[in-house]
Amino acid sequence: MNKKFWVNHGLFQVAWPACVAGAAYGWGWPGFLVVGALAFWQLHPANRHPLDWTMVWVCLGLGVVLDTLWIQLGLISYAMPWPSPNFAPAWIMLLWLALALAINHSLQFFKTRLIWAAVFGGIGSPVSYYAGSKLGAAEWVAPVWQVALAVGLSWAILLPALFWLGRTRHELDPPVPEQVSEETI
Repeated sequence: MNKKFWVNHGLFQVAWPACVAGAAYGWGWPGFLVVGALAFWQLHPANRHPLDWTMVWVCLGLGVVLDTLWIQLGLISYAMPWPSPNFAPAWIMLLWLALALAINHSLQFFKTRLIWAAVFGGIGSPVSYYAGSKLGAAEWVAPVWQVALAVGLSWAILLPALFWLGRTRHELDPPVPEQVSEETI
C-alpha cells in the first residue's frame, strides 16, 4: 500500500462523517470540501484509474435513482434536502461520488471478493443509514424492518455489481509466468 492508497482511503473514510454530520447540522460545506478534495486528488491524471470516470457517472446515476426511490416509497426522508425534498439530496450524492472514487483504489480488494462485497453491502448499508438517522441526517419514515430490508437487499446486490463493473480486463487476466530461457539457467 502506497501514498495514493492512503490518501484515497483517508479521504473516503472522512467523507461519510463530513457529509452526514454536515447534513444533520445543516452545513453542506464539510461534505463538499472533503469529497471535493477526494475528487481533485483521484481524478488527477497521475492518480486516476482508467474506469474512474465511468464509475463516477454510474454511481451518480444509481444514487439519484436509489435514494430518490427511498423518498418516493416513503421509507426515508433526508435532512438538508437540497435541491428538493422529493429527490436524493446533494450531500447523499457526494457520498455516491466518494464511493465511485474508492472502488478502483482503496476498496479494490472487493473486486475479486464479490461475495464479501454483498455481505458488507447487505449489513453495512442499513447500519450506515441507521447511524445517519441517529445523527439527524435522515429519518426512517417506514418501520425499521422495512427500511433495513429494502436498503440491505439493494446494497447486497448493488455493491458487488459496482465492483464487478469496476474491473478492467487487465485486472481479471491471470499473471503470465515469466519465460525461462537457457540463458537464465
